Amino acid sequence: MRRWLRLTALLLGAASGLVRAADWQVVLLKPRNCDTCVFVEEILKRRAQLQQVVLDDGAGGQVTAPILRRNPSELSAQEWSELRALPYFDERVWQRQSARSAHVLLKRDGAIVAAGDIIDSADLRTQRLPTGITTPGDRADFVTVRNNLSSYVSDLYLRSWNLDWYYRLALDPGIGRARNEAWITSATGKPSLQLGAANVVLASTASGAADNEIFNAIRIEEIRDILADALAVQPEQLNIYYGSGSARGSNALEVRDRRMGLVRRDVEGASPFTPDAALGIFESIRAKPGSRNLLVLIGHGNPDGAGMWSSPVALSPASLRSLHEYGGGDDVLVSGNCFGGVMARAMSCGFFGARPDVVATGCQADAAEVAQSRDYLHVFFSSLKPDARKAADADGNGAISFAEAHWHASTAGDARNITYTSVDALADAWFDDNAATVPRSLSVGEIRTLGSKAPPAERRALEDLLHGFDAEVRVSLVDLAGQAARWQPGSGVPRVLVGQMARRLLYLDARQDDGGELATLQSCENRSISEFLAHP
Repeated sequence: MRRWLRLTALLLGAASGLVRAADWQVVLLKPRNCDTCVFVEEILKRRAQLQQVVLDDGAGGQVTAPILRRNPSELSAQEWSELRALPYFDERVWQRQSARSAHVLLKRDGAIVAAGDIIDSADLRTQRLPTGITTPGDRADFVTVRNNLSSYVSDLYLRSWNLDWYYRLALDPGIGRARNEAWITSATGKPSLQLGAANVVLASTASGAADNEIFNAIRIEEIRDILADALAVQPEQLNIYYGSGSARGSNALEVRDRRMGLVRRDVEGASPFTPDAALGIFESIRAKPGSRNLLVLIGHGNPDGAGMWSSPVALSPASLRSLHEYGGGDDVLVSGNCFGGVMARAMSCGFFGARPDVVATGCQADAAEVAQSRDYLHVFFSSLKPDARKAADADGNGAISFAEAHWHASTAGDARNITYTSVDALADAWFDDNAATVPRSLSVGEIRTLGSKAPPAERRALEDLLHGFDAEVRVSLVDLAGQAARWQPGSGVPRVLVGQMARRLLYLDARQDDGGELATLQSCENRSISEFLAHP
């Protein structure tokens, strides 16, 4: 902290001319196949800042900095060291985002003093998409609506992104968290929900009709009915967020007779999952101390988080974590989103259909395909049905835990999925931190030996995944996302999920006496779902 206070004093002094003029420099890191780089260059062109920029601290202080452009792969060891010293820097998030998005380094006298994804420079959570895009007319053309959405968001980004943010972040590294907290507390007031001791939130993660496949509605209704029939969850415990609150216009995407079109597809009793709704959910949790809450995300996700209705930006992992901490509840997350694992550290514990860097199956727009789908959410919640419990009940106690439902969905669900939990996030972090000493591959026999000490559900899942494979077959533990893009059912090698489980088992073996976060997450994972949702 003292280091940052001294740095802030120097930065302020440089801005006010009290000490020698500092040498400022903006470095744009532009990867190949960059999603945002075209927008960034257009912003700079419009503002006549292609070669240099005047950075404003918001209080009258300014400095001028040249703009250089580089590939992220060119970062030096010293630059990595300086990045890791930033108090808000998360290397795993950086690595994941920097492969596809423009990133900024702000340097003072050659040293990095602020950095981040260019998307972070604009806070768009209070912005809303026009109704004509979220719920277009009944005869609206899907392609036209999708193009209008892309144009609107592109223009919004062009007007909102700025490099001043990084100068202000250098002066005050805490402004990012302060901005997040200000957004959360801005909606304080009367809670929008009257929650009980145990609650369920089913949320469709779509920004509007064009990305709200009818899968979302069908899966929400299926999960709602399973919870009611199998666990006696009461109607007052269920809170459903889907589509729009308007009775007019299209709100979903459907394929009929091989033709894609926008339709009206409602879910009874639902309201839209907007940013305001997300705030209201956790404000209500805050007003009900000690509550137990199951949040289920259904629909599209991306590496930045989960979609929200009428919002141009996703609900980010950092925002969801701040909401969870603000609400103070016992919150369990189950997500079928693509890249869902980005939320692994956002709540009390979480279960996901996909790692942070891979897609998940599901989100079909054809009702017939939805009916045949073995997506993660379908198999996870179907394990609660009386006729399916035996297959998931690994310890034979008659109750299905979150962990048992997860591992059942991991093996009985679509083989292309690489599922994930909060413990996997700890394992990945440990694996990265010990990259010089951990193995890059293990044999099937070695993985079986590790798995023999695993909890029943995990052990059973591993046995199923390795059935029929020779003990000498090698399983790679690195580049899991790359492997996922190449693996095909029937390829003759174990599923990529086995490599991830091996990383997890190595971590658990090394940290078996852990009494901190790992123990807390394991306790959260092993709870009975029926007891967690029991209505007093």
